[in-house]
Amino acid sequence: MKVWKWKMGAALVFGLALVPAEAATHAFNLADGRAVEAEIVGYNAKNGQVELLLAGGQRKKVDASIFVAGDQQYIKDWAALEGFRNPSSFKVDCKKNKVESWKEEDEWIEKKLERYVFDVYLENRTDVGIENLTAEYRIFYEQEANEQGGKISKADKVEAGKLDIERLRAKEKRTIATGPVVIYGTDFNLTDFYVEGGDPQKARGEIKGIWIKLTTKTAGGETQERNVYDPASIEGKYTWSKSVEPAEPQTKKGRKKG
Repeated sequence: MKVWKWKMGAALVFGLALVPAEAATHAFNLADGRAVEAEIVGYNAKNGQVELLLAGGQRKKVDASIFVAGDQQYIKDWAALEGFRNPSSFKVDCKKNKVESWKEEDEWIEKKLERYVFDVYLENRTDVGIENLTAEYRIFYEQEANEQGGKISKADKVEAGKLDIERLRAKEKRTIATGPVVIYGTDFNLTDFYVEGGDPQKARGEIKGIWIKLTTKTAGGETQERNVYDPASIEGKYTWSKSVEPAEPQTKKGRKKG
């Protein structure tokens, strides 16, 4: 394949004389066998025009259809990845949502349980569909429990899951809920009981946040990953680990006073 950099044959296509290409450029092939090295800086899916940055800094808009099919797909893949990477073009928001609460009681303990999910809002604001889209997540939470002697211990928990997305069309909006996480709190009614080491304390669980790993794969086989944190303050505080089932609170049963 012959690459035209300085030759006027390629300049006739763009109306510009090309200069030596940078390492980040791509060789775009025309139907007649010529090729032009340039970097994509923009693509308008509505009119089919691609904006190219030539090695000397010149910019030129041309119809993507002047290139061979493989390069037309390359342009579409570039647009999909560029939109996917850009938070303003591909918007992802998360909202913690309590979907259920209930109580479980016996003669000396009351357990208050709450079930939460995260609603994940996805919006593709670009004119290009995002294909082969997957999203794995980790929900991080803390569960307090009583150890022997009534002392409070804290356990860091993580719930793992995957969102079913596959494809997000151009301009599409979608909201998907994660799997549930149950946290609980315990209150003790020990008026008639004595517990060795002191009465247990109130214990409460707390959800810390969610980490989502989004991945897309283009038709050309290129893969791009994007990480989303909610709240943003959890970034760097947790590691990507496997799911752990929440543990039941461990308390020491007392014996009746008197």
